[in-house]
Amino acid sequence: MTTFNRLLTYVRYRKVSYSIGIVLLLISAGLSIYAPILGSQLINYVSEQTQAKAVIEWPVLVQLFSYYLAFVFTSATIGYASYIILAYASNDIGRIIRNQVHEHMQELPISYFDDKPAAKISARIVNDTEVLRENFYQNFSTQVLLNGVQVVGTYIALFLVSKPIGLAMLGLIPIFIIWQLAYMKLVQPLNHRWRESVSEMNSQTAEIVQGASIVQLFHRQQSMEDEFEKTNQEWLESRKKTNYIDSTLTWNIAGLLKHLVTLFVMMYLGTRFSNGVLGYSTGILFILIDYVSRIFDPISMIVRLMTMLQQALVAGHRVFELLDTPVEVDSQATLAVGEGVVSFEHVNFGYKENHQVLKDINFTVKKGQTVGLVGHTGSGKSSIINLLFRFYDPQSGQVLIDGQNIYDYSRESVRDKMGIVLQEPYLFTGTIASNISMNDETITEETILDAIDKVGARPMIDKLEKGIYTEVVEKGQSLSSGERQLISFARTLASDPKILILDEATSHIDSQTEEVIQHAMNVVKEGRTTFIIAHRLSTIQNADQIILLDQGVIREQGNHHELLTLNGQYAEMFRMQGKVSTVI
Repeated sequence: MTTFNRLLTYVRYRKVSYSIGIVLLLISAGLSIYAPILGSQLINYVSEQTQAKAVIEWPVLVQLFSYYLAFVFTSATIGYASYIILAYASNDIGRIIRNQVHEHMQELPISYFDDKPAAKISARIVNDTEVLRENFYQNFSTQVLLNGVQVVGTYIALFLVSKPIGLAMLGLIPIFIIWQLAYMKLVQPLNHRWRESVSEMNSQTAEIVQGASIVQLFHRQQSMEDEFEKTNQEWLESRKKTNYIDSTLTWNIAGLLKHLVTLFVMMYLGTRFSNGVLGYSTGILFILIDYVSRIFDPISMIVRLMTMLQQALVAGHRVFELLDTPVEVDSQATLAVGEGVVSFEHVNFGYKENHQVLKDINFTVKKGQTVGLVGHTGSGKSSIINLLFRFYDPQSGQVLIDGQNIYDYSRESVRDKMGIVLQEPYLFTGTIASNISMNDETITEETILDAIDKVGARPMIDKLEKGIYTEVVEKGQSLSSGERQLISFARTLASDPKILILDEATSHIDSQTEEVIQHAMNVVKEGRTTFIIAHRLSTIQNADQIILLDQGVIREQGNHHELLTLNGQYAEMFRMQGKVSTVI
């Protein structure tokens, strides 16, 4: 199915509104086409009475003028009602498409987002759907119909008034078709460039905003500005060329053809004299000139609408490309987590084909135990967590929770009893309360406050005027790292997970705050199966077992004392960190 046809299928969501709007549109167009005939009757009456030197009767004049005015006013009123109804329908369709894309985006696998800037994805969801709403559903689909009806209706009326002129005007149709095809061929690549440049500017702007401190710290403002200006210039060039084509192929050519055809029509009418009397009345002349003009105005409008269509098709292609990205096949079975025992059995995994990140991983973590994952960058620590959350699935082997292969259960149910605290906790725009509850209605204010007390965040909350209802800006930038961590711990505790993942929550905070965070960690870990991705080995000395990974392979496994006794890689890492701490 082409993008155009696929866009049309969305009309079914508001087919009643569209049907009513289109019927009113047709009525309005019909009345506007018939109005000149009433105008010609008025003109003929005045002309005939003047030629006969008879009295112009005001009641007749007022009556004819009232008929004409009533038709014009009624046509405008019905056209206005049609516009309102169709605008409502197009706005609602835009909302429906936007919701569909947003919902689909949330169901895509994590791998989809690995190599795509967030701003480019958001541009498809927000900007491109807005282009569809305005350019396709509100303007193109209705205006093409309106102008098409006016062209057909005007041709019919011309034939009824003057068959020779009507036949002559049919000769313009091949010109209009060639005109239209040439215009579409020229503007299509420009519209592609335009949408891509808009998407790229969104991406660059978001990147600069998110990394503002780094940009300024390394004095990269000028280079970022130059990069943005280059993309902005590409946008400008595409717009300039489109405007040039628009002005040439719509306004100038349309105006030239209109004047030439009007001239030839008037020359033809000048030959229609018999015995010194023109073969057409003044009213008929008014109709002919009016209809000749009416043919060019809607046709030139249709040509201009092709710009909107091209933009809509480009935006539609981008939107459908996202919508057509396959979601992960998921089971409907629900995983019931009881003890929280986690096992990896002969797990092999790679993000790319023929490039394994984890190789034959085997270990078991019992209920309530804490396991520390250590290793150099790229050793596979985060990949183990990604598999546990089912962000990805292993190519072979299995991950078990309470003896159940998580691959056989829905991802949502697998993650339902898991909690995570990251190095850089992510806070959403809202309040502290909404960030802790994550808008889960089952988590009450009492539960939120209890979690805050247990993790030691009460002093922080008491300092805030609105307490837990203090507003949180994007990413929690108004809060310190330690405060964001405490909120993140309270969030995890309030959700009461069976399995907990801690991505070294104390690595980016000062020593004084570390003591508070360490207390929060101990509270949250209590009674839960816990995985700690450790960057500082001092944080996992009390772990029940420590797994050292090297290039995706488990090299060493045991508790802190066992690994020190082994005097292998772990012992070497521990000694190195001890030396660094002593120097510091």
